[in-house]
Amino acid sequence: MRGTLLQPIDPKRLRAAREFVKMADGRYGIRVELDEKELYIKLTPGPDAAVDAILKVREMAKAVALGFAPDQAMALESDEYVLTVIDLKEVTDKPNHLRRIKGRIIGEDGRAKKTIENLAQVAMVIGDTYVAILGKLEDVEIARRAVEMLIEGKKHGTVYKFIQSLKRP
Repeated sequence: MRGTLLQPIDPKRLRAAREFVKMADGRYGIRVELDEKELYIKLTPGPDAAVDAILKVREMAKAVALGFAPDQAMALESDEYVLTVIDLKEVTDKPNHLRRIKGRIIGEDGRAKKTIENLAQVAMVIGDTYVAILGKLEDVEIARRAVEMLIEGKKHGTVYKFIQSLKRP
């Protein structure tokens, strides 16, 4: 894991990537650069960079590439925070099913997504073919299960009650 690591980035995420590079470059002895022509965030570990630090910065770069704001991605510096991605292509290969599933997860005017984020205390990004969830491990697991329940066709109210039952102190 000593070579340069490349994280592909979508052109619409370039602004966030530039901001991330400013925040992360040099941290943990890792050079973080943006190749705007080839659309990559490049991570080049220095000789003193620890493997766990390299993995952490790589995960932060991945979060930015998925669509999280750089400051949200930087939360992954803490060992308490994790990033998980649900690949919706694994659930269905039919484009109209994919749209329906994404619509259920997003909800009317984004309400379902916001409700899950608020109840589970996580941040979510819904991409073309994925749902990415960032937060504390236990919260991410709850939100992941909630999204899976919506994919399975459970009612929104049932999903919200599920989250609330697990989040109560």
